[in-house]
Amino acid sequence: MSFGERFLAVPDLFPARRGGEPWGDREVSLDLPGGPYAVAGLSPAQAEAARERFGEICGQAGPPPAVRGRVFTAAAADFLTFDTRGWEYSMDFAHGERSLRLAGLELMARLDWTPDLTGALWTSEEGEHFPGIFENFLRVLVAYRLVDLGGVVLHCAGVVDGPGAFLFLGPSGAGKTTLSRLSEETGRTVLSDDLNALLPAPPGASAPRVVKLPFTGDLGDRRQGGPALPLRGLLRLEKGAVDSLRALSSGETLALLFACSPFVNADPYRRDNLLGVLARLAGAGPAWELTFSLTGRFWGILDQEIP
Repeated sequence: MSFGERFLAVPDLFPARRGGEPWGDREVSLDLPGGPYAVAGLSPAQAEAARERFGEICGQAGPPPAVRGRVFTAAAADFLTFDTRGWEYSMDFAHGERSLRLAGLELMARLDWTPDLTGALWTSEEGEHFPGIFENFLRVLVAYRLVDLGGVVLHCAGVVDGPGAFLFLGPSGAGKTTLSRLSEETGRTVLSDDLNALLPAPPGASAPRVVKLPFTGDLGDRRQGGPALPLRGLLRLEKGAVDSLRALSSGETLALLFACSPFVNADPYRRDNLLGVLARLAGAGPAWELTFSLTGRFWGILDQEIP
């Protein structure tokens, strides 16, 4: 199936450049890693919906934006409609050397490097579905921005433990949300059970930094930001009857990080850059495979075995 055929009535009419009729004259500034991100061209209703979704993360104009985006109108007839019940959502991507196109439910979007990263979103929606559409656009935009800065967005659960945070990685069904719920029962804070950011260590520090993202699944607060926390450990999740910990080799760690780097890991034009970023992050400390049970006793093992 060709790009966009699942979502677009006429895929060949996908915008060839970052332009069109904006929804309105409103702009929001988002305090996300790699930002601020300034997104203009929103209608009053869209701007209000973005602020309602992201709370203090989505405020008024502050520091000069590092990344700019715009929102444009599209006709409802540009998008296909279908029954999504029981369907696992994934967007279509078309990768290019200097651009990226994506299509999804009621959205078309593109990223361009000219030479700095910019984004554009076309949608026919400004009502109840707009916040989800806007978030899907931001997820991709932030993921690419962080790789350009030596960081990465990871498909993982982030849990605060003491002065730092652990990242628990694995595909859908690996147990990230289950482990997050067990962690909350012990009084620990879950950053997100879906996507978290991992950034290079700041000057004078040895550990990379974990940064909360507002892109959550079932757990995590998308309306508040948080400080960058030292990474205490990377853990590949396995479900089992007995809690245990096994050290991963450097090759296993790199493969784990690559598999859990959404969007960018499928881009042939940026794969080498991503692998270089992941190798540097993986080299900052050891990683483990955690087999965990529903008893929640794995935290005793982690606190005992990992400094």
